Amino acid sequence: MSNTINNWSVILRELRKQAGMTQAELAYRAAMSQRTVAEYENTNTPRQLSIYKVETILAALGYELDAIKVSDDV
Repeated sequence: MSNTINNWSVILRELRKQAGMTQAELAYRAAMSQRTVAEYENTNTPRQLSIYKVETILAALGYELDAIKVSDDV
């Protein structure tokens, strides 16, 4: 389970960087604090994301959940 969480942390960080956003910008668009985004991106002790939070963050980045494919290579 922790590998899945770590994968989401890496994916979230990479998608945010590809969108050219800072953590603060993503936090504003997703209506959450910058600290929360940082905790989601932390691969050492990441917070677990609910599917609702994943959808909210992806929408703020301009994606839909069904457009994201997680592979074992991440």
